[in-house]
Amino acid sequence: MKKLFLFCCIVFLSLGAFSQKDAYKIRIKINGKKDVPVYLINYFGEQRYYKDTAAFNSEGVAVFTGPKHLPGGIYGLFSEEKLLFELLLNEEPLVDLETDTEDYINHMKVKKSEENKLFFEHLALVTKKQEESKPLQERYNAKDVSEAEKKEISVKLEQIGEDINTYRLGIVEKYPDMLISVIYRTMKEPKAPEYPELSDSLRRVKQYYYVKSHYFDDVDFGDERINYTPLYHNKLEKYFKQLVVPVPDSIIKEADIIIARSKANQETFKYTVHYLLSHYERSKIMGMDAVFSHIGLNYYTHELAFWADSAQIEKVQERASKISPLLIGKPAINLSLLDTAGTNWPRLYHVSSKYTVLVFWDPDCGHCKKEMPKLAHYVDSVKNTYDLKVYAVSSQHDEAWKKFIRDHKLDFINVAVPMEVYKDQNKATELIINGHTDLRSLNYHTTYDVYSTPQIYLLDRNKKILGKKLDTDLIDEVIKKTEEKEKNK
Repeated sequence: MKKLFLFCCIVFLSLGAFSQKDAYKIRIKINGKKDVPVYLINYFGEQRYYKDTAAFNSEGVAVFTGPKHLPGGIYGLFSEEKLLFELLLNEEPLVDLETDTEDYINHMKVKKSEENKLFFEHLALVTKKQEESKPLQERYNAKDVSEAEKKEISVKLEQIGEDINTYRLGIVEKYPDMLISVIYRTMKEPKAPEYPELSDSLRRVKQYYYVKSHYFDDVDFGDERINYTPLYHNKLEKYFKQLVVPVPDSIIKEADIIIARSKANQETFKYTVHYLLSHYERSKIMGMDAVFSHIGLNYYTHELAFWADSAQIEKVQERASKISPLLIGKPAINLSLLDTAGTNWPRLYHVSSKYTVLVFWDPDCGHCKKEMPKLAHYVDSVKNTYDLKVYAVSSQHDEAWKKFIRDHKLDFINVAVPMEVYKDQNKATELIINGHTDLRSLNYHTTYDVYSTPQIYLLDRNKKILGKKLDTDLIDEVIKKTEEKEKNK
C-alpha cells in the first residue's frame, strides 16, 4: 500500500464506461466540485492510505474503477487537502453517490449501494441527535444549573445515546452479514450490570472487571474487514491504555490472549502483532520494553510474521534478544573493569549496599557533564538516609576522565575500559585469561545496550534491576516507591 501523499505523481483514471474487466466502479457526483483531482483513501488501522485517484469533471462527476475488488472497509473521499466524507465499500460492483458541497451528509443521495444507503441514513441520524444534544450539553455546563436539573439533563442525554444504539442494533438484527453490521458490532462496548446489592467501591470494581472481560465479545476477529476501519485499532488502543493494568506482566498476559484470538484471520493477526510491537517499542513508560521483547521473540518470527522479510524479522529478533536480559526484575550482568588507580578491577557484584546505581557515562558527553555532578550531589544528600553506592563506567581510562572525577568530586566506584585494549586485541585476551575481566565487561556498550550516555540503572541488594533509563530525580522516586512497598509488606 502506498501512503497518501498529495503531491506525488498522480495517474488520472479515465472516466470511461464500466467494463467487464472492472471489479468495481465508484461514481461520485458532487455539485459544486469540478476540474479538481480527488483521491479514494482507505484505512488500515489508524493509518490512511491512498488507494485510487480520479478527477471531478466539469459536471462534478468522478469515477474510480479497477480490475480487483477493494478490501471491504471504511473509505474516504479526499480532495483539495480535505476529507469530504467517508463511505463503505464491500465488493459491491457499483457504488453511485450524489451530493453537494453545501452539506455532504444530509444532502447525500445513494443511487446504488445498499451498504451506503444504510450508512448515510445512520450518519444523518447521528448528526440530528448531535444537534439535539448541543443545547443540553451547554445547559449542563452552565454556571446557574442546579444538581436536580443536571440529573434531568443527564437522563435526556443518555436517552439520545440509547436512541442511536437502538437504531444500530436494529440494523445489526436485520442485516447481520453486511459490513455496516460488522462496524456497529465492533463499535459496541459492553455495559456492566448495576450490581445494586454491592457497595459503591465493590460495584465499581465488579463493573470494571465485567467490562474488561467482555470488551471484545462483539469483535469478529475472523473478519478481516475490521482492519480496514479505524475501529479495531481504537478497541486495542482503549483496552491496553485504559482497561489493562499498566504493568508488563499484566499487559503480556492480555496481549497473548488477544493475539491468540486474532489468529482467526491473517490480516487481523498481522495488525494486532504490529500494533502491540510498535506501541510498546515507542513507550516512554519504564519497563514496557518487556512487552516489546515478549512480542518480538514470540510472534515476530520467521514462522509467524508472514508479512515481513527476513531482514526485518532478524532486526526485531536481535533487538528483542538484546533487551531481554536487561528487563526490570532481572539480575544485572556482572562487570569487572579497571579503577582510577589502574591496579584494581572492582566487580559490580562485589558492591555491598542496599542500592547500587549503575551509570554509564563519558567525560566528553554534554549531558553527562550536567548529570554526573547532579548525581554526586544527590548521593551526598542521602548518605544518611539510604545505603546507596554508585558503580560508574566509562569508556575512557585517561587523564581527562580522572580530572573530571576529581573536579566534580565523584565519590563513586569509578571504572573504565583500559585504553590499551583499544590498541591491542591481545591485551584484552590476556586480561580475560588472567581473570581480571571478561568479554561482556569490555564490550559493555553491547552488553548493556548503551547507545547514548548517560545510561542509569538502579539495582537492589541482590543486583536485580529496579529501574532503568533513569535520571537523578527518577532514582529518588524509584527508591522511595521501593521503600514504601517494603513498609507495606
